[in-house]
Amino acid sequence: MQCKPKFIFFISFLTCTLIQLNAQNLFVQKTKYFDIIYSPVSEKTAALVSEHADNYAEEISQKLNRKIPKRMPIYIEGGKEALNGYYTFFPYRRIVLFDTLPEEGQLSNLSDIILKVLYHELTHAISLTYFLPLLPMSFTEGVAVSYESAEDDQGRLNDPLIMHHLMQGRLENASPSWKQAAGARDIYPGGLWPYIYGGAFAQYLQKIYGMETYVKYWANPLSSFPQGKTKKIFNKELDKLWNNFLESIYFPEKALSPQTPIKEAGGFSLIASSKDGFACFDFTTKNVIFFDDSGKEEKLFTANPTLSFLSFSQDGKFLLVSDLVNTPRGEHNRATIFDMQKKKFLSKEFPSLRYASFCGETLCGIEIKGQFSELVLIDQKSFEKKEGLSKTGLLKAGPGLPYSAIYNLVFAGKNKIALIAANGINRDILILDTASKKIQKLEFENALPAIRYLQSNNSEEESVLSFSWAGKDNLYRSAFFNLKTNELKVLEKDISGGTFFPVVRQKKDTKEYEIIYAGVFTKYNSLYKIDSSLFTERNVSLKPLDISAQEIKTKIPNTDILTKDKYNYFSWIHKPFPLPIIDLSGLLGENKTVPIGIKLYWNDPTNFLYFETLSLFYFKPFFYETSILFKAATRPADIRIKFYDENKSFKYRKIGSSIESELLLPLNSFYHNVSGKAGLSIEGFSFFGSSYKRAKTLYEQKLGNPVLSEELSAVYTYQKSSQKLNTNFFTKDFIMFQAAAGLKHGFHFPSKTNALAVQAYAAFRPPIVPIKLNLSSYFGYNAFALPHTGSYGFFNSTALMGMASYLPDMSEYENVKKLIRPGKLNYGFGFEGEVNLLSYDIQTGSSWLPIFFNRLNITTGYRAIFNFLDAGKNTADIYQSVYGKLYMTISTAANIGMEYAHPLEKVKIGKFKAIIQIKF
Repeated sequence: MQCKPKFIFFISFLTCTLIQLNAQNLFVQKTKYFDIIYSPVSEKTAALVSEHADNYAEEISQKLNRKIPKRMPIYIEGGKEALNGYYTFFPYRRIVLFDTLPEEGQLSNLSDIILKVLYHELTHAISLTYFLPLLPMSFTEGVAVSYESAEDDQGRLNDPLIMHHLMQGRLENASPSWKQAAGARDIYPGGLWPYIYGGAFAQYLQKIYGMETYVKYWANPLSSFPQGKTKKIFNKELDKLWNNFLESIYFPEKALSPQTPIKEAGGFSLIASSKDGFACFDFTTKNVIFFDDSGKEEKLFTANPTLSFLSFSQDGKFLLVSDLVNTPRGEHNRATIFDMQKKKFLSKEFPSLRYASFCGETLCGIEIKGQFSELVLIDQKSFEKKEGLSKTGLLKAGPGLPYSAIYNLVFAGKNKIALIAANGINRDILILDTASKKIQKLEFENALPAIRYLQSNNSEEESVLSFSWAGKDNLYRSAFFNLKTNELKVLEKDISGGTFFPVVRQKKDTKEYEIIYAGVFTKYNSLYKIDSSLFTERNVSLKPLDISAQEIKTKIPNTDILTKDKYNYFSWIHKPFPLPIIDLSGLLGENKTVPIGIKLYWNDPTNFLYFETLSLFYFKPFFYETSILFKAATRPADIRIKFYDENKSFKYRKIGSSIESELLLPLNSFYHNVSGKAGLSIEGFSFFGSSYKRAKTLYEQKLGNPVLSEELSAVYTYQKSSQKLNTNFFTKDFIMFQAAAGLKHGFHFPSKTNALAVQAYAAFRPPIVPIKLNLSSYFGYNAFALPHTGSYGFFNSTALMGMASYLPDMSEYENVKKLIRPGKLNYGFGFEGEVNLLSYDIQTGSSWLPIFFNRLNITTGYRAIFNFLDAGKNTADIYQSVYGKLYMTISTAANIGMEYAHPLEKVKIGKFKAIIQIKF
């Protein structure tokens, strides 16, 4: 153990160096209630948040009749390209905001975007301060959605897109019950319902019963469960109150049925038109499909689930694809080009570009920098960015500018680009001349509100723009505008499912048009076409727009208020989250000892630094078990250091320290990734004989057997899921392949011997057929597999080193007498085959707990290990068992249930095991 001080010095020096290299240059702005932490790139966002956060907190506190929590950090995370935000109480109350803009969708109805996201999260922070918050997701998100929608022109409940979903549910008589809307489904429509139905229900209660009565949900009554709480507050059963709410939702009862279906009950969206046909994205299969003019259907490629826009070149030879991908630097927007003739992607990618579109000889797209978006032009030949229009300020949007965001760039004729310029749901269609830099605005005689999904027919001879629109009491409708004739035709009737993502196609051998669109229903989308004769001509004009004369409707950031104080990473980390521990499992052991202690979790608000400490006391004989874990989120790989002194079931004591680093390397895809892990540790051991029971402490046993070990592993994973929306059975299908390899080497100082274990693993899950196959193997030098514990032994000991095994878990062999006599060389093979007998969707919430039941699963399988101990004998110890599993998928993140495994040995009963799998 003499090398331990050097080892500690080495890892301490390495850690400090990596932290110094990775630590951001952050600032903190202190307000009355908050520490607002930000980087220089988020300065304007920090100014907005700093100016308004205190007022928002006081306003929400007054509405809810709740006290503002004690001082709280708000971290504005820059460099993000997918808008999100969250509130957490772990390890203390804090808020994290991603400094970027939304794509078209649930949050594109906001004009003061980051401020409304802040308002939403502050509502959580103040509403969830009561004891035992057991209300489901629809209630906790509902209050936040209703508060974000307090202004008439912002928030989800003022957005016709959200109202479409509510009205469509009534129209189909398919509105969910309160339990069905209580949490997030893990199939379409995912987490939409708890937000929109929860928000609308909260707004209904506030309107009918008043805010003073509604906010009793967030008080500290004796009743914590949703049904009892609702009955106590409103003197009505929750089921009846919910039904009254659903009946209050207006819907167009006389909506027309869709005309001609092209393909039904899928996930069709993001339609784009070319001269030869049209393409669309099916989010249930993740495929982009092309339909030619004859109606023939062809799969082009599998897209990322984050696909956001498609745009054809004017000659139809190329398709620009905009999506969001995982990279080593995080999630980032990108645009790629798909060759329609060669049926493959070109090697060139355009990073950090949204809504990329072909516009003649130029590619155009939107770059996002914090709360600002800017149109950029890229030369098709050189792939270099052209000098844009940003110097004049005409094509930039954000806080303090005439528009808050830009969406959907499309071709509008030679040297012309059309786009949607938005202030939340107040939107204009602008047409820009890239040569003259002049801007025109489409002026409607009768306003068309909430314009979305702008597209072009991509014709150079006669460009036609198409888009969706809706008032608050309409299903989504559509319209198209001919740039050559200046004719606008508008659908003025409601059609069940609405008309989303419309594109205009010219009928064969005529001058008439038909419109291809997606109908969005309660649980699926369908693809249709509609004749232009159902559209009504309306007056419209194209007028020059002086953007500098436009009224500014968004809040203006004032960076002069920032003090620019340096942020100290340790300023908040001293506030831990305590978790008391009473380990009752000791009662099952021979010693009948119940250790008690406490675990403390410490975290930096930016999630860069993390500590975890354990103090656990054994009283007879006395032992103080302790561990300290430190983690730094360095890049490209994080670093973890641990010091520990552990009592292993009164069999031996292990004391040591380790350093570990883990790398996750996404391969520019949501389906493929590579991860790797490396670790180094030094440990010492003392072994307890039967005399330990008479000892006063466990420290009387002498430490020895020092071991230095190193571990490496690498994993490649491909996984893709698809959905079936017209059944409750086997609704989710997975294709999966995983390959892994790992090794661990150790040096035992007293005997001056080495040990090595090398293992490999492959898993395969084919499409359609619900089976999973696993193959595994290992080779050990002074190392051997322990099938019943799922680990390895080294140096002829089950204590020294240790390593998790890729072989199947055979813990059902714990009580089967099987001698393990390893040699110097050992090897083995494992096999596991599992069949999913039943997968049945439940997709409903609990009456009592804030959990959501997704589906019931029943599986059965067979597993075996052939363990060749002492390789020279070539005789295997065989472990075989059959098993069955019954488990529930809960809240999209956990599998909870029971497994029974029966060894194929002469035993009366096998082993029952709890299934607790939680995905983070």
